[in-house]
Amino acid sequence: MRRTWIGLLCAAVLIGCGGGGTEKKAASGDKDTLVIAFDGSPSNLDPRVGTSTYDGRIWDMAASGLIKLTPTGDFTGDLAEKWETPDDRTIVFHLRPGAKFQDGRPVTAKDIKFTFDSMMPETFNSPKRSGYAAVASFEAPDDQTFIIKLKEPNAGIFDNLTFLAVPQGADPNNRTPMLAGAYRITEFKPDERVTMKAFDQWVGGKPKIPNVIVRVVPDATTRVLELRRGSINFEMNSIPYDQVEPFKKSSDFKVVTSHGGAYQYICFNLKDPILAKKEVRQAIAHAIDRGRIVRDLLHGYGAVTDSIFPEGHWARAASLPTFAYDANKAKQLLDAAGYKQNGTAPRFKLVYKTSTDAESNQQAEMIQQMLKDVGIDMQIQTSEFGTFMDDVKNGRYQMFSLRRAGISDPDFYYTIFHSKSLAPNGQNRGYYINPKVDQLIEQGRSTFDRAKRKEAYDEVQKILAEDLPYVSLYHRDNVAIMRSNIDGFVMYPNGFLISVPQMSIK
Repeated sequence: MRRTWIGLLCAAVLIGCGGGGTEKKAASGDKDTLVIAFDGSPSNLDPRVGTSTYDGRIWDMAASGLIKLTPTGDFTGDLAEKWETPDDRTIVFHLRPGAKFQDGRPVTAKDIKFTFDSMMPETFNSPKRSGYAAVASFEAPDDQTFIIKLKEPNAGIFDNLTFLAVPQGADPNNRTPMLAGAYRITEFKPDERVTMKAFDQWVGGKPKIPNVIVRVVPDATTRVLELRRGSINFEMNSIPYDQVEPFKKSSDFKVVTSHGGAYQYICFNLKDPILAKKEVRQAIAHAIDRGRIVRDLLHGYGAVTDSIFPEGHWARAASLPTFAYDANKAKQLLDAAGYKQNGTAPRFKLVYKTSTDAESNQQAEMIQQMLKDVGIDMQIQTSEFGTFMDDVKNGRYQMFSLRRAGISDPDFYYTIFHSKSLAPNGQNRGYYINPKVDQLIEQGRSTFDRAKRKEAYDEVQKILAEDLPYVSLYHRDNVAIMRSNIDGFVMYPNGFLISVPQMSIK
């Protein structure tokens, strides 16, 4: 499954766990416990089902799949020690003999086959199903060999093979699923915490920190206070950018920053009669001053983008159509679309949905004012993250903004824009349908030749940048803040927590 789920991001919600006393000792004063702040709650920790960024960050620590990502964005073995492609429609994986699930059972190819086969029926609630449309069969000829047979070449399939390993018969509704990663989930209280204990027989070796607690803290101010007083000792991209500088100046903390791939966007519901008009979407894009949002909201920790890919990604297209901030152009487009303004009355009204996160609401308020300046009355509707995501997945919205933690392979376009990936079973949540884009996405996934893939995906990006099912806003920088006695952290471009098992507390 993709690490890009994004995603989904928008952000926010964590428990305000008091402070001082026991909690403080359990973080800054306890070498055996890493306490991580999340700015949103996981939803389902079974890797066949969950899709949110918060689910993915738990799997970084608790799950293993056939392969995993490296900090450079390449794939390396995880439960599989090696693989080969005898032809362009066959991938043969050889499992590590010592791989085990967290209850001590060996990981076999039959477990891997069950994992993927279980997601295929329409009755199984997995939004990831569309990622395997090119698969003809999953095979397990013996306990150590797992084979994927493809209907046609699909270079993007590898992006769907991380994290996914559950034992035969696993219940997708289990809040503490049995996985094969470095940490076993022992407790999951939605909107509160996830508690994990090191799995000493993990295929990657014994984790250095015995316990990990992920705390879900309700607002940004609380997260900052908890980190300062030591009841939290690590955070990744959950502290407001305007609060970062004091941590940089304190000898009690380490701050690691880098340019990141986390992609913020606005999604339109194209079933809505107003937003179905391309001129309206283009007008909204012109009305939003993305540079100002990066400057004022992110304090410069980000870069405006017209693509899901950040600078430096091999698939990023050059010279894309862009809709620079131009309020007058926005007004002209709205007039041409048939929404002329009559005096001070708004041209039309829209509802923009978001979570209760403070930063997300600040961004919404900035966009609200920008759209008001061109005659659009945008109402902001906030709800807890779980409710917000349920509305998003089921099309109960006109506009929303989320962020994807970062996209590794351009085949992700199949997941979010192909007509076969429409919500609620897929993640094409804006209901975008374009036969030419479908054709190009299929062309891009049908070859392992990177040059041919890039040609196809460059054209996809040009069409999307013109059609605007999404308004691309920016890529956020990564900021990790930890107590100074924590070592071994490795920054991944997309903010992954894959290095936690190698981290230590002095």
